[in-house]
Amino acid sequence: MRWGKAGWLWLCLVSVGCATATPQADTPCFSCDDRQVVRVVPLATLRSSDPEMRLQHPVNLSQAEWETVLRGLMVRSTHSPLLGPSYHGVTEPLFLDTEVRALGSSLRQAFEQATEQEAVVFATARATDEGPAQVTSGAWFVEGGRIHLRLANCRIAVSMPSIRRQIWIDPLFAQAGTFYELVPGNRQALLRKSPAEGGLFHPDPVELVIDGSARSEAAVPAVPAAPEGAPTVPSASSLEGRLAVLKRLYDRGLITEEEYRLKKQQLLDRL
Repeated sequence: MRWGKAGWLWLCLVSVGCATATPQADTPCFSCDDRQVVRVVPLATLRSSDPEMRLQHPVNLSQAEWETVLRGLMVRSTHSPLLGPSYHGVTEPLFLDTEVRALGSSLRQAFEQATEQEAVVFATARATDEGPAQVTSGAWFVEGGRIHLRLANCRIAVSMPSIRRQIWIDPLFAQAGTFYELVPGNRQALLRKSPAEGGLFHPDPVELVIDGSARSEAAVPAVPAAPEGAPTVPSASSLEGRLAVLKRLYDRGLITEEEYRLKKQQLLDRL
């Protein structure tokens, strides 16, 4: 077969594209398929990150604890018609139960191995009956004793394989046209404007800060404590330490007496 100059140029471009679409071989991946990816990446991957930042990793949370965090994430659709005022849809969970279980398992493994100079990125694809799969992606890390979620894409309808492949390589690769926004819950706060507040084509990832002590049924996670007086995700390396952290949360009024007794009994049952 004879190739013209244009044919060889096309072949070279395709080869280069395939080569650059492959994640780094030394990047730990804890879930890598066409429905979900969870990967540990260097801290420099986080856009707008402080080069001096030191994250509080590794994090020793159980799968059940991560599932509780994931179930506490809520979103709502945003609508901006050409005629008439903008309005919001109903508030609903960001992830389905099947996604929660899969992500919970992968996040547990990833954070057990992440270092203070590494974050955890993720992407999920949800099949729909109406059209293209909905892709959600972003990054997780723990800083200042609190869990951070930097969400780049929220239920984005992705029909082009090249765009989906790029998000799988770089989950912080944000796409325009976000029609969902995060809705902060109890002891959650947004650090940046949501897409609806900054326009549908707001380019920056939305960052949600989660205070782990707000979870009503979650176990107390082992994350290094933040400075005195700041809301924190509790820290402990032993049963005695966890009980002490649990008592401190109760004394500060961050959990109810019923929650305190329930969690205390759960910890004692592990003896």
